[in-house]
Amino acid sequence: DEELKIMAKAAKLGAKAFKHLAKEFRKHGFGKDEYTLTHLAKGILGDFGKYDLSFDPIVAINKNAAKPHAMPTVTTLKKNDLLLVDAGLKYKRYCSDRTRTVQADKHFMFSTHQKFKHKNIQKAYDTVLKAHDNAISKARSGMKAKKIDAFTRDIISKAGFEKYYVHSTGHGVGLDIHEMPYISTKSNTVIEDGMVFTIEPGIYLPDTFGIRIEDMVAMVDGKAKIL
Repeated sequence: DEELKIMAKAAKLGAKAFKHLAKEFRKHGFGKDEYTLTHLAKGILGDFGKYDLSFDPIVAINKNAAKPHAMPTVTTLKKNDLLLVDAGLKYKRYCSDRTRTVQADKHFMFSTHQKFKHKNIQKAYDTVLKAHDNAISKARSGMKAKKIDAFTRDIISKAGFEKYYVHSTGHGVGLDIHEMPYISTKSNTVIEDGMVFTIEPGIYLPDTFGIRIEDMVAMVDGKAKIL
């Protein structure tokens, strides 16, 4: 399917940009504020004019990450800060969308394997990752979207973070950054092969920290495949 190939390529370019971004942030990011880091993220994601962006990137440090749609502040990045980046680019007009939350030490990468110095952050992070992986491994074509939402929500609730998970599990992605299907508690949309959507659970402790891990998946042969 041509559309799926383009979206897979958009997601791959997005993943590559995140690698490049980690390198630039490690080299030049410490001591810079969120405005500067966001500007740098825009340049790298768009490959300095080669690609349009899916949306304005979110670059949030420590307690600013507790806002799911954080706007940049004058907070500067320091060693071992919690750093959340949510960003995407467009390839042939199709959007990509990805979020990573990391501990910004001098060797950090935007991978899903993260070690945090604070135990409570680590617990929340491990819970979000488990919820993310659970939904991706259990999602099946023919299911209602709300069942996939429950695959993330149940794990977060069991860990005691239920009230800190303040948004739905995901949304469709295509020519627009938010489209059908919506993966939410009330969505009766039946998931079908060929659908592309995000899985992006999060935990947000007000004025403390926030964590979100997001990948785009495509339903292929009845199962969710990370793009």
